[in-house]
Amino acid sequence: MEQTELSVIINTRNRKKDLLRCIESVKKSNLENIEWEIIVVDDNSSDGTEKLGIGDLGISNGKIIHNDPQKMIVASRNVGVENSSGRYILFIDDDNIVDEEMIKILVDFARKNKDYGIIGPSMYYLETKQKYLDFQEIDLFTGKTSGRIDETERGICDSDGIPNAFLIKKEVFEAGGLFDNELIQTFTEPDFAFNARKYGYKCGMLKKAKIYHDVSPADGLKSRALGGQYTQKAYCLMRNRTVMVVRYGNFFQKMVYLLFFSWFWPLAYSILMLREKRFDLIKLYWKGFSDGVLYFFTGKLTNSLKNR
Repeated sequence: MEQTELSVIINTRNRKKDLLRCIESVKKSNLENIEWEIIVVDDNSSDGTEKLGIGDLGISNGKIIHNDPQKMIVASRNVGVENSSGRYILFIDDDNIVDEEMIKILVDFARKNKDYGIIGPSMYYLETKQKYLDFQEIDLFTGKTSGRIDETERGICDSDGIPNAFLIKKEVFEAGGLFDNELIQTFTEPDFAFNARKYGYKCGMLKKAKIYHDVSPADGLKSRALGGQYTQKAYCLMRNRTVMVVRYGNFFQKMVYLLFFSWFWPLAYSILMLREKRFDLIKLYWKGFSDGVLYFFTGKLTNSLKNR
């Protein structure tokens, strides 16, 4: 496969309108002096996305891959990597619009900084254009992920993984392997970033680079954000939180988490979902909790969703 400098991978499922809007923003980007391709991985859509060919996207430098059967987000990202030729691989979720200069800023930084293997933009709400993320932190005592806005003058903020849109150097995959398919979704980017640290690669978000995400701050404690749109997320929110602590926490962090927080998260989420009468999600939270505790004690990563 002939190598290019940049592969843009967009994963999608049943969001044709969002996908086309995202691709248009990539096409309008400042890509001067960047040899690039687009790879779309459609995860078994049924809304017309499954009928799209690369010509329908208005581009010639790329491909569209249609999964059959559905593989889920992590495996779909790996499909994109395996079919890419770029030295740098930029993942963009389909419900985003990229700023015209975002891609160039990320690529220029990657060219000049060997120690950063994972680089992302600051994130803004699409509707309000309000910034909501400069970096994130994961507390391995509690399993809590916190999004932060940086008020300092620094240009890049080190981050415990980057959601939504991020560039990864191909050499990071060559050193540490692909995303862990068994995680399915949720906490997958932090897992990849923590693993990359073992090989000397840092993860950071560039404040000059911007992306606009089509979500609302009001979704934070509602079912859409807590597994209501894709029910496997409800399960993974609990199981994978425990997996992160087990894989990357020290002994003291693991003990504090197990005794005080492993059960707190499914309980808190269940109380929130009682208001919406989402008993299906509550059941999945506790399945995820159970499989997470099993992993804590045995190291065996069980997937109770396989029969769903």
